[in-house]
Amino acid sequence: MRSLLNPRWLWLLNTLPVALLLLFFGAEYKVIRSLLEPASRLAWQWLGAVLLGLVLAHAAYAGWLAARRRQLPIGYALAALGLYIGLLYSYGTQVDRLFPFSVPRWMVPADLPLYAGTFLMPTLAHAAAVLVLRLTPENREFKALPNFGAALAVPTVGYLFAQLVLPLWHYGSGPVTQHVLVVLLITGTLLFLLALSRGVYILARRRTANKTFRWVGLLLVAGVLPLVGLAVNNGELGVLGRGQSAVGIFGDFSDPWWYGLAGLNALLLLWSNPVGFRWRLVLLLGRAALFGYTLYFFLVFLPFLPLSVVAVLLLGSGFLLLAPLVLFIVHVRVLSEDYAALRLYFGRRGLLAGLLAAGSVLPLAVAGQYAWHRATLHRALNYVYQPDYFRPVAPVDTTVLRAVLGTVRHHKNTRSASITGARLPYLSSFYNWVVLDNLTLPESKMELLEQVFLAEEPVNQPQSETETADEIVKDVARDTGSPPAAPTAPRLTQLAARSRYVARQRIWVSWVDLTIINPDSNANFAEYTTRLPLPAGCFVSNYYLDMAGRREYGILAEKRAATWVYRQIRAENRDPGLLSYRHGNELDLRVFPLAAGEVRRTGLELLHPEPLTLQLDGQSVQLGEARPGTALPPETGLAGGATYVSAAQKAALPLVRRQPYYHFLVDNSIGRQGSWAAYRQMMVAVVRPAGPSDERSEYSLVGSRTTPFRRPEASRTAKTNLPVEGGFYLDRAIRQTLVRAAETPASRYPVLVVVSADFRRAILPANFADLRHTFPESAFFYELLPDGRLVSHSLLHDPAAPLDTLMAPDPASPVVAWPNPENATAYLPANGQPELVLDSSPVSPQQLTALAPHNWHSGLVLQASWRHQLHHPETGEAAGRQLVEASFRTGLLTPLTAYLALENDAQKAALRRKQAEMLNGHAALEAEEDQRMSEPGDWLLLLLGAALAAHGWWRHRRPGPVAA
Repeated sequence: MRSLLNPRWLWLLNTLPVALLLLFFGAEYKVIRSLLEPASRLAWQWLGAVLLGLVLAHAAYAGWLAARRRQLPIGYALAALGLYIGLLYSYGTQVDRLFPFSVPRWMVPADLPLYAGTFLMPTLAHAAAVLVLRLTPENREFKALPNFGAALAVPTVGYLFAQLVLPLWHYGSGPVTQHVLVVLLITGTLLFLLALSRGVYILARRRTANKTFRWVGLLLVAGVLPLVGLAVNNGELGVLGRGQSAVGIFGDFSDPWWYGLAGLNALLLLWSNPVGFRWRLVLLLGRAALFGYTLYFFLVFLPFLPLSVVAVLLLGSGFLLLAPLVLFIVHVRVLSEDYAALRLYFGRRGLLAGLLAAGSVLPLAVAGQYAWHRATLHRALNYVYQPDYFRPVAPVDTTVLRAVLGTVRHHKNTRSASITGARLPYLSSFYNWVVLDNLTLPESKMELLEQVFLAEEPVNQPQSETETADEIVKDVARDTGSPPAAPTAPRLTQLAARSRYVARQRIWVSWVDLTIINPDSNANFAEYTTRLPLPAGCFVSNYYLDMAGRREYGILAEKRAATWVYRQIRAENRDPGLLSYRHGNELDLRVFPLAAGEVRRTGLELLHPEPLTLQLDGQSVQLGEARPGTALPPETGLAGGATYVSAAQKAALPLVRRQPYYHFLVDNSIGRQGSWAAYRQMMVAVVRPAGPSDERSEYSLVGSRTTPFRRPEASRTAKTNLPVEGGFYLDRAIRQTLVRAAETPASRYPVLVVVSADFRRAILPANFADLRHTFPESAFFYELLPDGRLVSHSLLHDPAAPLDTLMAPDPASPVVAWPNPENATAYLPANGQPELVLDSSPVSPQQLTALAPHNWHSGLVLQASWRHQLHHPETGEAAGRQLVEASFRTGLLTPLTAYLALENDAQKAALRRKQAEMLNGHAALEAEEDQRMSEPGDWLLLLLGAALAAHGWWRHRRPGPVAA
């Protein structure tokens, strides 16, 4: 332990933590600086200057001592303790100025105010250790009893003070009284911890102590106290019961592994030292391997050591707070004795290497398990959200995935009922960093993984964002033609347009201006939402929202980050506006808030190659005008490009009718083992001479994977032996079939027929609108009933909902072949609307980098890149990031980005920070559901709160004056 006197420890325990604290605070200050008052900014600047001065002072002092080969003196310990305690106390009194309530709670990490205590506590602990070591030199013998007596005297004096002095205290509860009480409490706590630590250190280094007494002491410190502490924390002894929470007061340590490690650690520390040096080495390595366990709980309880005196006074089990400190001192001392005894046999370097290797066993085991969880989770996420439709993939180990999802649920919520704010202190944050990239996996996506791989029962709800009530009303009105109920939500009152023709690009640039009103006199924080379908070849290039008398233009940001920031600002009742793609070519516009009777204005800029009429919330507006000299832009036939086919050009192409064929999607999920015979009869019966030819029908087994197989008659005996797997993942099967058919255009097209004994178990999305170009003939697929009838389902709206019951599929609509029926590379619906024909080859990164800003041709290339990602999701995050960056450079909206209008620089800085986090993580992960910053001074002012609580309690206990 005396190696702690080496000045090199200043770098690890002093300079590095303070430097990290300075970096964290500096990064957060950049975000919230514009929201701070001058006094708060001055407090931040003073804090930064003090921390920077401490970093430089520690580095210089450590270098000076190292150059002169000197150890840390007692003066350093006294100075450091006084300086850092004073700094923490000053920080506690200024924390409400550093983090005022004017700063939205979501803009800073929830535990940011606690960072000062977390990062400065190692310095305090090191200074206290230096003081204990300097006061207890190795060449002298000391008695431990006086130190324990002094430690016991502190809570005794505190108890007498609370009993005798506080009831007679007549100086009120003003600032002076508070400061006096806190200073007394800090002084008493410091004396208590120093005396206790010194007493334990003296006992641990004493070699002449009675063996029985030493063994009993080790048993108490290493075995009894840790096990009792775990039981108390987990509510198993009824002392600090967990109540309704599943988490102990300091975290969830209920796993049997914690008890097992505690018992094994006690066993190794209690084991008598062998005579042979080789067996002594084995014991040393075992003790070193378990040192990570001791160190972990020492670090977990280190911030709470200042509360130990209060805990001992107020709680009968408060002394358990001290058990990790005592165990840490004993464990370090035992390792030091082993090291000193074996150094002559194995040498200094070899022994240190062995200690480091053994000490890394537990950390590496934890890190390895977390890395394994990350690989398993990412494999499952890639299969669901970044699938390869053209190559088979290895199955996911469902046993491991079940464990991973359980652990993710266990770790992802860092705002638990524990006083540490985490399920497992430090480990939860480490797990979220390793496995989830400091993001989160929403419960909806976890349920989807369970449905796909573990065959959990789905609820047949869309796997997308939840619709609000007013959106559902609008959907019903649009689908049924009936008007919605009396309007109470904000609505559009005026739709206007401003268009100009850009001759150089031969396109129109139009601003669409919306005027919105909130007619509800009882709704002061209403949200306007609407959907805007865009024709093919029409791209969004700008967006604005009027707020506080000025026009704020939107920032083009990554969609998940923009949506998260919008949700956070909306919770603060501030002024955001969000414009993004919802499905296919449909835009989603949101404006918040609208007070009762308030009128607000917003708008978006569109690039379009020819005039068009835009429909929005029952109103229409004309964009551009037909006039001579306004020819269409030239077609692009380059690799990775696109061709715009106008409605007139498409109308001039001849109509063709492709030959349909059945593609049966057969339920092969868990629980359908005995259904194959019935399925075979149903499929054979539905193929009639009047319908598609049985010879050309195709078949796929659908479980968690989609596997093609031969005609039922040719496999009558073999099919019953095929293994079933996962849930009925119909979403993947439909997408894979449609994409494969679109990638190889032919004179025939698939009619999708689902064969299942229970269609309600099918896992389906909200719609397949993004793949609208892959089914030009018909927007329906069919469910095969046992009696041979077909039930139609829509591919564009709520695929799980049944529509009409038919005897045979409706005749498909004719299509047009592009560029001609003889050499068709694409088939387009004959619907009188323009279309984009995308090149089959991918867009290269060089093409994306070279795109011009606010250019209509750049929009074509972005659409081509997005279309390729829809067909080849396996290209992964790299292709997605390239498309997002290209969207930023061109200023054109894509399905991966969103326009977000913000009202101040702090919101914009927070958006940039969240966007960087999202782009560095897996594309299927999301930002955390919400974020709340702890109230100022949480644990840092617990000492003050405890003192004031005791003061107030004793004042109320005092009997009032007796009436005469």
